[in-house]
Amino acid sequence: MTLSHTGASSLADMMMRGVEKAEAEADKSIGGLAEVAGRLDMRETEAKLTETARQLRSDTFNLMVMGRFKNGKSTLLNALLGGTTAPVDLGGQQGPMVVDDLPATATLTGVVYAEQPYIRVWSFDGTSQDWPLDRYLRESTLDVDQLESARRFQDIREFEMGFPARLCQAGVTIYDSPGLDEHDDRTKITQDAVQRCDAAVLVYRSDVLMGQNELMNATDLIKDGTRIFTVVNLMNARAADDRLKGFVWNRYVRDNQGGPAWDGQDVGSRDIYFVDAEHARQARYQGDEQLAADCGLAELERRLADFLLRERHHVHLKRYATQATNLTETIDQHIDQRIRAGRTDQARLAEAFQAMLPALDALRGRPAKLPRLFSRYRTETESALAASFTAEVGRIRADLPGQLALADLGLSKVTGVFRQKQAVDQVAELISSFVRERLARWEQDEAQKLLRSILDRLNAEIEEEITAIGQEFGEIHLNLTGWEIAAGDKPMVGTTERVLSAAASILLGDVAGAVAGGYAGWRGAAGSVAGAIGAGFILGMLGLGLAAPIALPVLLAATFFGSATFVGHGLEKRVKDHGLVEADKMLSGLPAELNPKMAQQIGKSFAALETVVTREITAAITEEERNIREMVEANQRDQADRDRMLASLEQSKTEVAGHLATLRRAVTIAQQG
Repeated sequence: MTLSHTGASSLADMMMRGVEKAEAEADKSIGGLAEVAGRLDMRETEAKLTETARQLRSDTFNLMVMGRFKNGKSTLLNALLGGTTAPVDLGGQQGPMVVDDLPATATLTGVVYAEQPYIRVWSFDGTSQDWPLDRYLRESTLDVDQLESARRFQDIREFEMGFPARLCQAGVTIYDSPGLDEHDDRTKITQDAVQRCDAAVLVYRSDVLMGQNELMNATDLIKDGTRIFTVVNLMNARAADDRLKGFVWNRYVRDNQGGPAWDGQDVGSRDIYFVDAEHARQARYQGDEQLAADCGLAELERRLADFLLRERHHVHLKRYATQATNLTETIDQHIDQRIRAGRTDQARLAEAFQAMLPALDALRGRPAKLPRLFSRYRTETESALAASFTAEVGRIRADLPGQLALADLGLSKVTGVFRQKQAVDQVAELISSFVRERLARWEQDEAQKLLRSILDRLNAEIEEEITAIGQEFGEIHLNLTGWEIAAGDKPMVGTTERVLSAAASILLGDVAGAVAGGYAGWRGAAGSVAGAIGAGFILGMLGLGLAAPIALPVLLAATFFGSATFVGHGLEKRVKDHGLVEADKMLSGLPAELNPKMAQQIGKSFAALETVVTREITAAITEEERNIREMVEANQRDQADRDRMLASLEQSKTEVAGHLATLRRAVTIAQQG
């Protein structure tokens, strides 16, 4: 027996109509909630709901390609954009995204469908200008000088590219993002843009694979239900063999998702794909379908196409209906508080309010305590990371001789003199690779675990502070009107999540809070803060980042040739011994050189975190105080006005309950996709 194709299509059509109906109902409910928030003078909540409704109505589906700098994002995107509906002259380039061996993507580029290519340059002031495509291909790349890049791109918010890509033809906008962890300004641009995205392709490298911070970001996304496609870029023609698949599966699925251990499962079942991005780009621009299949591109394209055609509407609906549901709780609580105030005796409430003014004054001063909290944790972080880094350098120095002793340079008395330069280069590269690998491992594992532990405790103290503020507001409401927090509820609904998700959204490496629309959950912030301080930072200062020219071999080779010529018996040993001496000189000075720089970066990250947490907590206190003052003012009206107000609030509460039920149905329908 075979299933009818027509029947399958009819079922899909019925499901799609159900989603469209749920989306229309959710849109109407979100608009209704915004009206209720406006009547209650909840201006920030009203603005958030209005923007949520606008994004829900947008038929465009936004897909972000993201990851650390030089993971191969732009190369992969060039391959995905390679199928076009019309020929395009790219001046010999294999794709519209600029690719280089150094960090190249200057700022965000959003690709939309257009039959004729165009480039629109958007400024921070909202104005735009058009560029020809050839100018974009020439001038959109980062300069080797960071200061020159800052000057050239200081006014450019993002590039909008019109391009006849089949991938974009069905209303999909693809974003090519600047690499995370490469520069603060470009990371912030990426984070702001991800707020608009419905799904993401996270790109990793097979040679520096899935560091702790990258995995924490992915874990937070999956926890929130965001659809993520994981692509492992196969570097240096690395084969996607069972050993690599097993490593990725255990690291990503077992250790971070709590799934089963590797036993030969289909990695595609977890939306994990292995793609040689460089070969994929060549396949598309050479029209080589066999190469596209061999390099893993064809399978990724098939899965993306299936998702974009069949599943994207479910993801879109769930995301914005969930956002609105979270905001609804705050509205409902404010209504309950005002109803209780409207029924309270006027003289009693006025007297109680006067008695509560000192408590309100004290609450306004609570944010002043935060600098001491952040200073304490900043000092602890600086000390802990410096000690850990110094210890790791010591271990590298101790292990390096044994590592180098295993290497066979292939020298002999006869051929050694002719291969001196090659031997020196080989030793230098061996040392460089060993140091790079060990420092990368330290950053991705030990440093991130250390940071996560410290920042988990910081987040716990921030949560305690918000809870204490909420409890004090609860006491004020109890004294004013007798209103009490329901069992299991919090007095300031969602404030902890809003504050710490906002903190995550300003710091490097925050994929979680951004893609999930700011509701990834407050514990996701710890991983993001760790990313701001740790990932890629040490290697970048050393000039050993994935994008940088290999500095250490060049320096070592220079010291070799500047100090001695290695000829005669024992050539290989002398080359190695000299390499070890010079390398040890460099390594011994690293802690003194880099720990102060690391402390400076830590201070910068904590200052940014302190600023946003203080701002969000202050805003929450201001909103709660305004609510109290307005309910007290309304209580002092004459009885007829109070009765009308209470009737209006009861009607609003009924409206909110109806809208909430609609939104929950929409989320359920979306989850069925």
